[in-house]
Parts: sequence; structure tokens; C-alpha cells
Amino acid sequence: MDRRLLLVCILASSMVKCEDASENVEALNKNATVVASEQANSTAAENKHRNETQEAPAPKLPSLCTVCNCTGDVISCEDRNLAVHFEDYQWPNVTISVASFKGNSLAAVKPFPKIAIEKLILRGSNITKIENAAFKKLINLTELDLSHNQLTTENLQPQAFEGRFSVEAYEPLKKLAILDLSYNSLHSLHQDLFEHMSALKVLNLSRNLFTQIDFRTSLAISSLITLEELDLSYCGLKSLPDTQFYNSSVCPRCRHLRKLDLSGNELTVPPSALGETTLESLYLDENPIQVINHVHSFPLMPKLKELSLCCMPHLTVIGPGAFAGLEALEHLRVQNCPKLENVDEYALASQKESQGPVWPPLKKLDLSDNALRYLPTHFVASWDSLEELNLMNNKWGCDCNNQYLIGTLLPQQGKKLMGDYVNTLTCASPPEHVGKNLTSLSHRKLRCLDVYGAKPEKDATILIGVLIGLLLAIPVCLTIFVLWRRGFFFCGSQGPASFSRAFYKRTSNDDEI
Repeated sequence: MDRRLLLVCILASSMVKCEDASENVEALNKNATVVASEQANSTAAENKHRNETQEAPAPKLPSLCTVCNCTGDVISCEDRNLAVHFEDYQWPNVTISVASFKGNSLAAVKPFPKIAIEKLILRGSNITKIENAAFKKLINLTELDLSHNQLTTENLQPQAFEGRFSVEAYEPLKKLAILDLSYNSLHSLHQDLFEHMSALKVLNLSRNLFTQIDFRTSLAISSLITLEELDLSYCGLKSLPDTQFYNSSVCPRCRHLRKLDLSGNELTVPPSALGETTLESLYLDENPIQVINHVHSFPLMPKLKELSLCCMPHLTVIGPGAFAGLEALEHLRVQNCPKLENVDEYALASQKESQGPVWPPLKKLDLSDNALRYLPTHFVASWDSLEELNLMNNKWGCDCNNQYLIGTLLPQQGKKLMGDYVNTLTCASPPEHVGKNLTSLSHRKLRCLDVYGAKPEKDATILIGVLIGLLLAIPVCLTIFVLWRRGFFFCGSQGPASFSRAFYKRTSNDDEI
């Protein structure tokens, strides 16, 4: 019995331990399952958050056309107070002929995205700096306007105009033909500023602070061998470097230059640096030039066709040989020069030893708004060859020195050359013709003024006054003489004999014999 009881107890104890072990294993499994579930849930949450983060893109900025005005291929972002010029995805996917950012606050121009623009206007946008390669991605860029900004010599560097990168070097902005840098604060140019503009044809540097063309600026301009038009107006220039526009087969500087604007500078004589150039149009308006004659004449410019000398307050003389070097001149404009009273008959003529004087083939002549009194008969080689003539607002003298103008030129060519304006020309002298139309005197033979400019009408007044004085003086003198003879100019009834006795003195008694 005892053994059986002991065996039963042992079996019962073993079964209890097995149940406890089984419960422990189940508990451990349960805990592991819970932990695994929690870890799985945590991982799933992290993955979900990561997926949500990746799937949610950053909010996009509005398209350019919602901020600016887009009309066809023209985009106007003017006066929008913009500080940037938009990202790539904001631009419309079209070819743009004109994109204007005029009147904004861009300050620094950052690189533009890859877009097709022909003309880009950044005028008056407070720009002080242009970052490197700012325009290299712009396709078809032909015109760039950077005027009316605050660019300085130090901040405008060649790298700003870099083109696309290649293995050998930066490719140029090969289609850029027009660059406007006017109204900035440039006093000089980096000598390599235009090295990435191999096709530039028009350059505007007006209203900058140059005062002189220094060596670096001269090299920069001379590097533009395709340049056709250059504007250096209102830059305070007093002279030009002698070799600035020199052109030869050895040194072909500016060999394509056709148009040069030097208006509003401080030039006192026609620049000799312009000699032997390829210029066809030259503007020297508003310069303080006083005299143009054979001493201070224009240099030989064999291809010049147009010359403008307007609004020159100090110009007083255009003498012989002034324009003798302009053999191809077709259009001359000398306008609004208030001190210019006369132009010499041979101002345009060049002297040829074998042929004598030779005039250029002038077609258009503007001499309006001066103080001209006479128009020389031979100022132009052939008045019949003229196409346009403007003589308005001068002080024309209607005397024999203008007989050809009044009696021949205006009646025959006036209507053709001036239209109805021919009837507005009036006389400023002599007094009997003041205010009359020149055309109204065409049938008359005009009298000549006296030598040294004396005016007979005033002399006649003096002569008449003298004659009247003589006519009045003769009877007065006769009357006085008669009264004197009758003694009206002496006291009492004494006559002339009494007057003589008044000076007679008797001798003393001592003298009697």
C-alpha cells in the first residue's frame, strides 16, 4: 500500500509541474505574440507615415499667368513689385516674343530657367547685380533691356553673360543682337564684358557716368567686331580716343559700325577720331560746338550719309569747308541753333584741284529754327535734286541778297520741297517788308541795303528832319537880321552908330597941341 501511495503522489506531482510549465510556455508565447503585434503595428504606422510624407508634394506656387498678364506670346509682369522672376514650372510652355519685368524690385538677377524668349525687358527694376550665367538657358534671346537700373562697373562682370557650357569653353549668347545698358551707373567697362556676345549689333550705353573712354572701355567696345549701332549720348564725353573707331585691313575695329550717337556730350570740335570710319549716320546734337569751318571741320568720312547738328546753343559760324570731308552726305539737319545767322556758300563744297568745288549729293536739308538771314545761292549743288527742304522759323532778310531764294527757288521748288509750309515763311527785315510772306515778294526786284548795313529808311528820316530844320531856320535867321538892323536888340532909340561910339574914348588935355 505504501508503495502504491507513494507512486500515486509522485505521478500527481509530475502532472502538476507539467501543467505549470505548459502555462508558462503559453504565457511566454502570448507575450511574444503581443510584442510582435505591437512591433508590427509600430512598423506599419511608420511605413504609413513615411508613405504619406512621400506621397504629399510641396505646395506649388501659382503659374506666371495668374500673376502677370499673358496675351498671346507677350507676357507683361510690369509694376508687380516682384522680387524674383519665377521658377521653371511656373512659365507657360510656349515661345515668348516679349517678356517684360519693368518696374519691379528684382535687385539681383538670378539664372533664368530654360524657356524660349526673344526679347527680355528688365528695365527699371532696381537691379544692382547679375549672377553668373543668368541668361545662358534662355533660348532665342535676341534683345536684352537692362536700362534704368543701378548697375556699376564693379558689379557688371563678363560672367553674367556666359552661354551654355561646352568642353572647350562657354558658348556665346550667339543670338543676342541688341543690348541696352543705358541709365545705369557705369563709369568704365570690363575689357572682356562682351566676350560672350559674338553677334551683338546694337549697344546702348547712353546716360552713364563715363566722362571719358578709358583704355578698358575702349578695348571692350572694339571687341564688338559685328557692332553696327552705338549710343554714347549724354555721357559727359569731352573727347574720343584717336584710334577708337580706327578701321583698316590690319586692325578691323568697328568695321561694321554704321550709326553713332554722341548727342548731349561736351565736345567742342568735330571729333577727329571719326576720320576714315564706315559711319553712315552721326548725331552731334546738343554739344557746345561754336565754330565749324576749314580749321575746325569734319574729318574725311567717305560713307557718311546723315549728319544731325540740332539744339546747339553756341553754334555761331558754319564757314567754308565745314563739311568738305562728307562727300556722300545726303541728309543734313542743322536745327534749333539760335545764334546761327549765316551759313557759307561753300560750307558743303570740297575743293578738287582738277575739278574745282564739288558738292555732295544732298537730298534732305533742314535749316529750321535758327537765326538765318540769307540762304546762299550755291549752298547746294543742284536745288532740283533736293527731295525735302525745311526753312521755317528763321529771320529771313527780304533784300537783294535773298533775291534767288525769294524770286526763283521758292516759286519754282517751294511747293514741291516744303508743301503748304512754304507760305509760312515771313520777312524779318527790312522794315517795309516785316511780317510779309516771302512768296508774296517773288515778283518784285528787292532793293539792296547800304554798305556796312546802313538802313536808308532811317537815313531818309534824318534827311527829312534836316530839311525841315533848314526851312524853318532860314526865315528865323532873316527875321533876326532885319530886327538887328533896325536896332531892336539895343536900348533906347540909339542906332548902330551909337553902338560904335560907345567904344570911342576922348584924348586928355595934355595931348592937345
